[in-house]
Parts: sequence; C-alpha cells; structure tokens
Amino acid sequence: MKLNLVSKRSGFTLIEILICIAILAMLSVVLLGVRSYITNKKLSSTAQNQVAQLESCMNAYRADNSGILPDGTGDEASSNVMYTALYRDADNDGQPDKEDGVELPPYCTTFSIIKDTKSKEILDGIPVIKKQIRTKDGRKKRFVILDPWGNPYRYRLGFEQEDSKGKAGKGFNPDFDIFSLGGDALGDGKSKDGDNADNVTNIRSYK
Repeated sequence: MKLNLVSKRSGFTLIEILICIAILAMLSVVLLGVRSYITNKKLSSTAQNQVAQLESCMNAYRADNSGILPDGTGDEASSNVMYTALYRDADNDGQPDKEDGVELPPYCTTFSIIKDTKSKEILDGIPVIKKQIRTKDGRKKRFVILDPWGNPYRYRLGFEQEDSKGKAGKGFNPDFDIFSLGGDALGDGKSKDGDNADNVTNIRSYK
C-alpha cells in the first residue's frame, strides 16, 4: 500500500511577518503625520482668533488712553507689557488694580490663570491664557499671555510710533503687532531652511 503524504502549510514565514510589520510601521507614520497636521491647523486657527481678540482689546486700551500705546519690542517680556495693559494689573499680583478702592475693569476679561503650560486647557483653545513665568532676561516672575502652544504671545509697537528715547519702533503694522511664534517657535529671522525675515509660520495681526 502506497501512502501519499501531502504537507500542509501552516502559519506565516519570517519574511511575511517582517513585511507586515513594515507596512504597519509606515501606516503609523502616515497617521501620526496626518494627526499632527490636523492638530497644528486647529491650534493655528485658535491662535488667529486669539490674536484678533487681543488686537481688539488693545484698540480699546488705546481709545481709552488718548491714542497712546505701551512700549513693546516683541521680545518675551513684551507679553507682560500687553498683559499689564489689557488686564490692568501693574503690580502683577494676578488681580486688576484698584482706583479709589474700586477695581478697574480689564480691557480683556477672558484671561484664565494656569500653572502648567502643558495643560489640556491650552490645547482646548481657551480664548486667552495667562501664566506667571520667569522671563529669559532674568527679571522676577511676571504674568504673560500664552499662545495655544504654551509660548508667550509677543507685542511690538509699530514703526510709526516712537519709544521713550525718540527711536522709531519696528513692526509690520503702522501701530502695533501682536503675534505668536507659531508651532515651531522659531520667530522672525529664522526658519528650518535658513534666514527668513518674516517667518511664515508666525501667527500675527495684520492691518
């Protein structure tokens, strides 16, 4: 009697497993890229809305102060200048100042104090956020207004204004700039591809 033995294949070969792993890895990279793009677009849209809101508040400040705007150079500390003006908190105690025992109404009422810059509150797009940090110039901790990426918004007096030393300010707008350094936090004069006078990833107020 002759037996016909037929070998039955079961399972996957090592090569097939490696191919599947490679495909899954590529799909993961693509999905992460898409997710990052969508998240960054959402944060950019939030930043644009916040900048527009801050601009409106700054215009209200100017109208109430005979057209005078506070000095601002666009550095990290300028975020505190903007906060102090819009929240009317000159002593940086986190509360609006008082005049004749009456609390001064802030020009911007949507500030929320947070302690953690990684807080989900930022990603969820609360209109404007303030946090007390020690700025890079080494001064004491002061409140700053944070963008959706957790970095300070910047304020810069426009080029038609003059500072206290009679020197013209620098900016893209004739009166003032309010801007975020964007998701890459590189700012003007820097980009991944080299020098760039106006980093396109910045979120700024335009006239």
